[in-house]
Amino acid sequence: MKNVAIKLYMMMIRVLGFVFGRFPVQQKVVMLISFPENPGAILREMEKSNFMPETIVFYDPRLNVDGMARNFMRSLPKTNGNLFRLMFHLSTAKVVVTDNYFAELAGVKWRDSMECVQIWHANGALKKFGWEDKAAQKRSESDKKRFQAVYKTFSKVVVGSDEMGELFKRSFLVDDAQLLKIGVPRTDYYFDEGALEKNKRAGLAKYAIQDKKVLLYAPTFRDEELAEAKLHLDVAAMKIAFGKEYKLLLKLHPSMLADLPKKDDDFCVYIDKETELEALLPMVDVLITDYSSIPFEFAFFEKPMIFFAYDLDAYDASRGLADGYLEEIPGPLCKTTAEVITAIQKTAVDVEVVREFGARWNKYSDGESSKRFVALLQEELERE
Repeated sequence: MKNVAIKLYMMMIRVLGFVFGRFPVQQKVVMLISFPENPGAILREMEKSNFMPETIVFYDPRLNVDGMARNFMRSLPKTNGNLFRLMFHLSTAKVVVTDNYFAELAGVKWRDSMECVQIWHANGALKKFGWEDKAAQKRSESDKKRFQAVYKTFSKVVVGSDEMGELFKRSFLVDDAQLLKIGVPRTDYYFDEGALEKNKRAGLAKYAIQDKKVLLYAPTFRDEELAEAKLHLDVAAMKIAFGKEYKLLLKLHPSMLADLPKKDDDFCVYIDKETELEALLPMVDVLITDYSSIPFEFAFFEKPMIFFAYDLDAYDASRGLADGYLEEIPGPLCKTTAEVITAIQKTAVDVEVVREFGARWNKYSDGESSKRFVALLQEELERE
């Protein structure tokens, strides 16, 4: 039944793409987004640079986009009720900017004067995605053709490092000529000392953290847990070990449909999954994660990271970990809460290891990425 629904939906967007593809291309930008950080950084720079073309943002309804609002843009939730609007604007925009995989892109009749730029939502990857995702390779042939049809719409892909560029080439089936080595817009924030200090002070005050260090546990999502939040870290054991010295922040991946039940106490704080990660990181002393892309951003702070990969083999079998995962991670691997506790007790950040990791994966991200992206966007809109 699901496959039939997908086929009907794809047929509908192709029909809409054919109809709207007969309309003239307009001098406008359309953003199709599932995460706020990269689009938000770009929109701020557009306003700052006084480059304000007509911009329409279609966003995942789970996002809170209030902070992204600008006078020159319109924002619409990406819902079935807005499908006609979505396909019209995608089919008539000079530039489409997207940060994820969206099947609707395959229905657009792309013309030579149009560009689709993939900005992705992470500046690094410890797990396989796109065409390399093991789950994708187990899908039907029609699904695989749909994936490839979407990848073919990406005329350019923004990258922050040569490593990520190689992953994009394999994951999106693109080549070197399609890579925009200008850095990742969302990372500009980590070069703004004023913003970092402001968010650190605000976070410590909001979560009532005084005279304690901060642990952040932020795991990635699991397909089987998207609709039901589960916690595999033993919070009670963590409290016994670190209650006097640390405060523990727990944050789920924003793709989770459900959140954890709130049981805040003087040790543990359950962070709403909609809370932007970048607002938390400045106050964090030790990061606990797994296969998430957070380490690539946390590396800017040159602080300890611990990788709680309790389902390492199962996750690798189902989704696939990045080649050389164990050699790549800049911190100890743990499979139990007891091992996490021991790692924190023994942890002493090897600054050189973290610095080398960050330097490789953030090679082109120097605080000016948004400015370079907006300059290219302006150039594209002005191109005949």
